[in-house]
Amino acid sequence: MMRTAALALAFVLVACSHEPKPSSLAVADEAFDKLRAAIAREVKDPGRSRQASALVDELQQIVTAANADLKAHNGRLWTLNANYDATEAEVQAVFRDFNAARDRRQDETLALNRRAKALVTEQEWHALASVQERALRDAVDATVTP
Repeated sequence: MMRTAALALAFVLVACSHEPKPSSLAVADEAFDKLRAAIAREVKDPGRSRQASALVDELQQIVTAANADLKAHNGRLWTLNANYDATEAEVQAVFRDFNAARDRRQDETLALNRRAKALVTEQEWHALASVQERALRDAVDATVTP
């Protein structure tokens, strides 16, 4: 009996002692902060470094907006799904709106990529590439994974 009580108490203490999982946007923020740090380290010209960090700010805003759009889209779908009288046209409109916003974000992201390539040297680009890829992957995975 004592052994069972001790095991139960140990289980409760372990279950309550875990670190809470950071929010998806906190994980994304950390990834973008790492990219800004890499820019500060690799882009030696202070003016270009500030401009490159500003591009990261813009990219972060796009990822944050994508996260909010996905949550809103999912909410609209849940609402429609719960409505027996929802029409196919209403569902298609929700997807059309979501896809149009996604296409705009994609265009914005491609424009940021072109601006970044014009701003940094090829050597700086290659030095930042792995950090940028990891930051984007972490940010996207954290914000769009349910």
